[in-house]
Amino acid sequence: MPVVTDIKQQKRDSSRYSVFIDGAYAFGLDGLDFSASSLRIGQNLTIAEIEDWQSRSEDGKAYNAAVHYLSYRQRSQAEVRKYLKGKDYNDDTVELTIDRLIELGMIDDAAFASSWISDRMRLKPRSRFKLVAELREKGIGADIIEASLSEVSRDDELEALRGIIAKKRRSYDSEAKLVNYLGSLGYNYDLIKEAVRDETT
Repeated sequence: MPVVTDIKQQKRDSSRYSVFIDGAYAFGLDGLDFSASSLRIGQNLTIAEIEDWQSRSEDGKAYNAAVHYLSYRQRSQAEVRKYLKGKDYNDDTVELTIDRLIELGMIDDAAFASSWISDRMRLKPRSRFKLVAELREKGIGADIIEASLSEVSRDDELEALRGIIAKKRRSYDSEAKLVNYLGSLGYNYDLIKEAVRDETT
């Protein structure tokens, strides 16, 4: 049967306690809940009891809130962290929740970046420059962005440009204005010239 192996006062919030089951962090309780809990080191707990404490703890509430937030779409670490802090969960609870979600595979910034790029290129193509800006805004690290962008080839960008030109050509009465518009989307000038030349030949 699972056993309480340690109970520690949290460093960032001394009014809260971390409870460890079989050597691993299980849940956190505020001082009042801990005092009323009668939990002690060496105490045996059933799986049902552990799950009940987890759901009742602040960490459990934060976890459930995060899972609900993730149910709408995939999110980055930074998005989940900002969401939980906006709900006034303390830093320890937020980071413990993030760690738990990462361990469970529910947060994965590399998978998020790859999916984001794939969806953008399929539904509304972006330049590499715009993709980098969007991923940075989502809090994705530079190394992950660079690795994920390896999936976007020059031909992919060129194809996206051709599609945009086909849709926007009639909106511009001169090639110069069209080129300026495409440049505002973050596309490389040489790539723009090639795509415009292809469209006119």
